[in-house]
Amino acid sequence: MVITTLDKIDEMIIRSLSKDGKTTYTDIAEILDVTAQTISDRVEKLKNKGIITGFTIKVNPEKVNYPIEFICELDINASVMDDVLSVLKKIAEIHIVKITTGIHDILCIGNAQNIENLHEIVERKISTIPGVNKTYTSITLKKIKQNQVLNFDKLNEKEDK
Repeated sequence: MVITTLDKIDEMIIRSLSKDGKTTYTDIAEILDVTAQTISDRVEKLKNKGIITGFTIKVNPEKVNYPIEFICELDINASVMDDVLSVLKKIAEIHIVKITTGIHDILCIGNAQNIENLHEIVERKISTIPGVNKTYTSITLKKIKQNQVLNFDKLNEKEDK
């Protein structure tokens, strides 16, 4: 893996676009006292290096009738990992699937319309996947922090030490 060192301009571009992907290059350029073309060129370089992997929207699940966020951890037979992941990726209500270390093998995060819908997702869609031995499901009560913005100041402090 190649580690890329970012300068303050790249960091500010990433921070600005992470907070609001609709921020214009002109707005970022004004803050940094550079041209919009400089920002455009920098974003292209960040995309080419694989640092920026895309732009997307954030949807409020409550507004589209999926207010219940759930976390489901799975214990599986390791020999069927790829098969289990393939099925999980196709379940529309699940939007994050990660292979993890620790007690459980896979972590899924998704949204359900109501408790009955959550039961259907876990019991009929997840638990029935061949190789899934056990599921552990939690419901999010309150989100305290959720963002994708890296704190470059803290990262740079570690490098300076």
